[in-house]
Amino acid sequence: MTDALVDARALRKDYGQQPVLRGIDLRIATGELLGLIGPNGAGKSTLLRCLIGLVQPSAGQLSLFGLDPRDAALAIRRHTSYLPGETGVYRHLTGRQFLEFALGFYPGRNRDLERRLLEEFQLPLRDRVRNYSAGMKQKLALVATLVPDVELYLLDEPDRMLDASVRFFLRGVLRELRAADKTILLSSHHLSEVETLADRLSFLLDGRLVPEAHVAAARARLRRRPRIRLKPGRELPPGGHIVRTESDGVLVVETDGDPMRWLQSASGDAIASVEIGVERLEDLYQLLLAGGDGAAP
Repeated sequence: MTDALVDARALRKDYGQQPVLRGIDLRIATGELLGLIGPNGAGKSTLLRCLIGLVQPSAGQLSLFGLDPRDAALAIRRHTSYLPGETGVYRHLTGRQFLEFALGFYPGRNRDLERRLLEEFQLPLRDRVRNYSAGMKQKLALVATLVPDVELYLLDEPDRMLDASVRFFLRGVLRELRAADKTILLSSHHLSEVETLADRLSFLLDGRLVPEAHVAAARARLRRRPRIRLKPGRELPPGGHIVRTESDGVLVVETDGDPMRWLQSASGDAIASVEIGVERLEDLYQLLLAGGDGAAP
């Protein structure tokens, strides 16, 4: 990748004898929105903390804006806005005081975006933050993170604690920043929502980035797995093999051949309902962890 604003090579982070990042190679171009997808414990938050200089890598090379955060963290932070995964706000301050404090570290701010965020979020800025709900604290942290006029935004689960309407509004804001040629690294659990925003996705599992070809193969395999609900007392038609039985009785099935042909040949007396072509993130994680490249058996 040319013109990489973020460049990590063979990046490792160990806590004692416990490896968390296991040789990360990651490059993000200027103006790109990269979606970082992975389950809890995959290493997403640790990676972002290494990028911003809050955590020191154990090995490897790392560069942002051509600078190494191990010795130029302050210079990098002048051009970077970071939203941590665990919302940290000063509880004794009012909402307004917290924003003035947080935004005071940056030379420029997007006043129009600030106005629109505060109008949408309807935060009680005169109240002390300790009286805010978890969702209100997340909204306050988003204002403090998105309003600075910087080149790079590192967002760790920005949509946590937000309802659907606010997540929709947030997606619009991120599209605007992307259109303004801002660079964004967006960590999330919501595959479908991030996929509508990102220029590309990177999957992080057990401290490693999964090759794109492996992810594509696993996703294709999942789309070929019907989710079947049988009628009472009926058995699965021949040619279908149960991968997993869900708590509500739905069977996740893998077929010997084309699942659509199998469904067409299956007796309608046996199947009450069927869902096909649906990807569930937990299923994808399990398949990648168990099978590596997700290749069909």
